[in-house]
Amino acid sequence: MVLIRNSILTRLTASVVSVVFFCCIAANQPVLAAKITDLYDAEIPVFSQNRADRHVAIQQAFAEILVRVSGQQDVVLALPPLIETDSVPLAKTPNQQQPNLELIGKTEEIAAALKKATYYVKQFRYQKPTGRPFIDWGIKPLEDKQQPSDSSAQNKSVQQVLWIRFNKKKINKLLHDAGLPVWGTTRPSILVWMAVESRSKRYLLSNSIKSTTREAIEKHARLYGLPIRFPLMDLADRANISLSDVWGNFEDRVLQASKRYQTESILVGKLYVANRSWNTRWSLYVDGRRVDWESQDIKLSTVVKQGLSLTAQNLSLAFADVQTEQGIQEILVEVKNLSGLADYSQAEKYLRTISAVKKIQIAKLNRNSVLFNLTTQGSRVGVMQAISLGNLLAAEPNTIPKPEQSIGIIPEQRQSEQFAPQTTNKEGGVIDVANKQVKELIPDLIYRLLK
Repeated sequence: MVLIRNSILTRLTASVVSVVFFCCIAANQPVLAAKITDLYDAEIPVFSQNRADRHVAIQQAFAEILVRVSGQQDVVLALPPLIETDSVPLAKTPNQQQPNLELIGKTEEIAAALKKATYYVKQFRYQKPTGRPFIDWGIKPLEDKQQPSDSSAQNKSVQQVLWIRFNKKKINKLLHDAGLPVWGTTRPSILVWMAVESRSKRYLLSNSIKSTTREAIEKHARLYGLPIRFPLMDLADRANISLSDVWGNFEDRVLQASKRYQTESILVGKLYVANRSWNTRWSLYVDGRRVDWESQDIKLSTVVKQGLSLTAQNLSLAFADVQTEQGIQEILVEVKNLSGLADYSQAEKYLRTISAVKKIQIAKLNRNSVLFNLTTQGSRVGVMQAISLGNLLAAEPNTIPKPEQSIGIIPEQRQSEQFAPQTTNKEGGVIDVANKQVKELIPDLIYRLLK
């Protein structure tokens, strides 16, 4: 069971759900974004190497990749078939097995792709288990229907896994065509403050503490492609924050203690047992916004999974590339603080890694700066946020417009100007041949290269 709500920093009323923006943590400092190198890889336990078992494993791995790349847990669901071949008795018997499940796509495009999952495979191989976590869809391997569905039990039973790497371009195109987010390999680091109450004792998870809870958090964070880190809880941390601060989620203390880590987002949680169930309360601070939710289940792994999946969902909505109704757009991005060809190449190479950027052209080149014309497929806000994650380019002060303001030339204007007779002068301005006027190229976004 999961309860989600938005918390109000000014606490207007208890019945009003709203969001309040506060100052970004270390706003003028680079953030420690991380690059996920195995975002499109998966490992699924198998009991044989026959074609039928391989087909089932590939489909489950494919569904896992769609969840991880989109950040959306409900992009694929495991549900009983609409039409069962065998009638299911109303009263369960002790030996009755769970009904067969099948993977259902959220959209028509995803549903069709699940039926031809092998089309999206780049390479695969059989190997010994490495301990990599996987989503247990509850679908048994064909060779052993009697095996328990618990993933840890499967890992103990099987002697091999099917390692699969999927085609990045095909996966991204599928999600774009389905109107779903595409969350790239560069993702915001998450600082996790977690207070745990176990056997009448409370403690904070840290870098040096090994526990079942920390292992569960790390496991599901890797599953959803979330680069997390725990606090050091050294003398500096102990001077700035206490266990009670985290347990009560006192925002001022949490945000102040988090500044030293310079992460893009903060996840605060507390875990305790009540009424024979695990209970968790989570708060995610990201992009000046706070989102709260609660979860409850008899299994620790379930409440942790719910917490991390909702974290991924909220972060993907903030940072992922989503196909917009406007379609293709152009953004002029100026990069300053360049010392030579190596700096220019580094900036261009980084911009090409952003999934929303489809094409890059040089609009203007100066001694210490370059103006790029980016052809993008996604929202400009998403491009801005993606650029800020790489710890390579820092936005110049007062150059990022407010959300309600337009950025540069609107797509319709820019598109119409592309078809007007134009040429470029020596200074990099655009000359309107029909009107004999020089138009200055004004960047939409301005960044400086960090060195």
